[in-house]
Amino acid sequence: MPSAKRSASKKSVAKPSQAIISEEPETVIDHDKSKVECVCPKCGKKHIMNFHWIGRGTPRKYCQSCRDSI
Repeated sequence: MPSAKRSASKKSVAKPSQAIISEEPETVIDHDKSKVECVCPKCGKKHIMNFHWIGRGTPRKYCQSCRDSI
């Protein structure tokens, strides 16, 4: 029969948990939008817009004045 002192010491010793705690801080980088130089397909004017672009070459987006006239 174990003594009270022995059983108390067994309870105080904790097993390591299965959860892994990461020491690295979470860095949030927003890759959704960036400034991209575009060419208007109607007038050929170069302008800068904020949108997500991973394609090749120069994107063809309408400029503000051509967008208003459509």
